[in-house]
Amino acid sequence: MFAASLLLAGLTLASTPSSTPAASTTALAAQAQDVFDLDDEAFVAQAQADLALLERNTRGLRSLQDAVKQSRDVYLQKQSVPYTPDQKQLLLSTWAAFFDYFVATEVIRQRYWDFVKVPSLSQPKKHAWGFLLTHGALTTELAHGLTYADLTVGRKQLEVLLDEPAPEYGLPPRAFTRFKDKAIHVSTSSQLLSGDGYKEQLRPLLVKAGALDAPRVPWLLQEMRHNSKVAKGLLTQRGAKLFVKAAAVRTTGTAQRAFFPVQRAVAEWMGDTRVRRVGQPLISREQALSLLERMEPGDILVARQNWYLSNIGLPGFWPHAELFLGTPAQLRAYLDDDAEVKAWVATLPGEQGSFTQHLARTFPAKWAEYSGQDAHGEPIRILESISEGVSFTGLEHGMRVDYLGVMRPRLSRLEKARAILRAFTYQGRPYDFDFDFFSDQTLVCTELVWKSYAPASDMTGLRIPLVSVAGRRTLPANELVRLFDAEYGREDRQLDFVAFLDGREAEGNAKEADADAFRYSYRRAKWDIAQE
Repeated sequence: MFAASLLLAGLTLASTPSSTPAASTTALAAQAQDVFDLDDEAFVAQAQADLALLERNTRGLRSLQDAVKQSRDVYLQKQSVPYTPDQKQLLLSTWAAFFDYFVATEVIRQRYWDFVKVPSLSQPKKHAWGFLLTHGALTTELAHGLTYADLTVGRKQLEVLLDEPAPEYGLPPRAFTRFKDKAIHVSTSSQLLSGDGYKEQLRPLLVKAGALDAPRVPWLLQEMRHNSKVAKGLLTQRGAKLFVKAAAVRTTGTAQRAFFPVQRAVAEWMGDTRVRRVGQPLISREQALSLLERMEPGDILVARQNWYLSNIGLPGFWPHAELFLGTPAQLRAYLDDDAEVKAWVATLPGEQGSFTQHLARTFPAKWAEYSGQDAHGEPIRILESISEGVSFTGLEHGMRVDYLGVMRPRLSRLEKARAILRAFTYQGRPYDFDFDFFSDQTLVCTELVWKSYAPASDMTGLRIPLVSVAGRRTLPANELVRLFDAEYGREDRQLDFVAFLDGREAEGNAKEADADAFRYSYRRAKWDIAQE
């Protein structure tokens, strides 16, 4: 799962994946069926979760707009002057992040579009919340989509660049053309105006449904007004220019068709598969348990779930990274009796003892949580940064995904003990929705791994270079696999292959794959989720 990055936040985003954010049972149930089939309580809970996601997307889009302003000269460059490699990297990474946020927001709009079929008198909560999410997503898409289009459409070299497939950035072929077809359409103005008018008529129903005072709703209403004003301004000033080609191609069609087809998610936009499997990971419990037998504390995991919006705005197939700790018993067995670890622990402040005893004394509350169980009654084995923050998780959350790769740092047990000690200091800190790798107060998933293994005067660590995404230095999880591939077979490689469970969407399962398949995986298109 880039607020200027980047959130630079989906689609599991959507975490939702969010890094791969932990989805609640209610949320999973809602995603596995039509949201309007839920009872009122579950429906409102899902709507509030999606509203939080919409707010995250909006923050990310606004940060991207700020980044675009700072590099405006690149966009306005004469089209007869070829872009440099650095300029192409900036333009593509920014477009990829924008594309992700736009798509993630559209998924929310689709989910609630059928509010128009829900009677407002007999089902006021569903009708009211459905409208809020639908029109909130629409105004966000239009304000930011038209702003971006105003700067990019009509620039031949730029349009060609943005329209070409770029799997390393998660961009499919003709993504920019499809964006224009959806965001720049003659019917968008009527849809925007009709929604704005209906919002005023619906205010008494919003009061009746208890929505006006709900968390984030005041923000959403203010955001609707602001985004509507921005979109209307662009439609008034540049509408004729923006819509001229669209009008020539599409002179008919409903407002609904201005964006994606109803009840379809991102894959449909690419001509792929209809969303149908959220909440049912391709990797089975048996596969995950079997994999545990080959894993060691300190291993690095990369994970992907197809139907979440995870780390939206960060390019590449792999959206999430985790640090494997093993159970407390495994950690003791792996590190406590190592001679180098014992010698190092003897130099640390406090009472003498083993490495795990030092962890328990230094972080008593964290050790108690680590020694407990997750929400599924499973032992804690993983440390990862998810939307809730840097969290201890278990097999069901960290490994029951659709694709899972495991790499082992070629470091001593002492080095891994140092990295795990660092990681414990970060546990409990908030998720870094700004992807700011220069701050330790909040951390994104890859940041936890990167900082835990960062080289220091007393630690060789892992040399993992940051990359620029929309002008910000950060580390998509995809870069970990790229590094593994680049160094594969070399004497000085930093990572060894442990395992790759490769999801098969068409078959509804995952298969064990080899190192060569894992090496190639980071090149897969981000939204090409129906793998061969």
